[in-house]
Amino acid sequence: MHLWQETPRPLADTLQGVRILALLPPVLLAAIIWKLSDTPGLTIAHGALDTLLRKLAHVFAFGLLASTCVVAVRAQGVRLSAALVAAATIALVYAIVDEYHQSFVPTRHGAITDVAIDALGIGIASIVLLKVWSRRGVV
Repeated sequence: MHLWQETPRPLADTLQGVRILALLPPVLLAAIIWKLSDTPGLTIAHGALDTLLRKLAHVFAFGLLASTCVVAVRAQGVRLSAALVAAATIALVYAIVDEYHQSFVPTRHGAITDVAIDALGIGIASIVLLKVWSRRGVV
């Protein structure tokens, strides 16, 4: 072996790096959601359009959070069905904690209806992932 050649890394070391990196997207997304929830007087538009867009943002953000959590859990070697349940649970618990957190932010309030809307996004994402991965034989 020559001195300038890199020693091959064992597969286990490479997989450990992938497992750790897979945790990054859900953690970053959770931080973005937290920061947005921590913003007093956050509005997107005016009137009913603002309400509609914020509710759609809830569906999208928590659907995306659940999706990134599924990928992160799967990267740990968990089978798909268990990963879907774990990811949905993680995202739903985060939705509850996020709404509780909002109750302490000036001009914001926590609402159980927002948790239900978040759960809708989580459910939609879970169903879409299950269907896509089932068609690809990943299940």
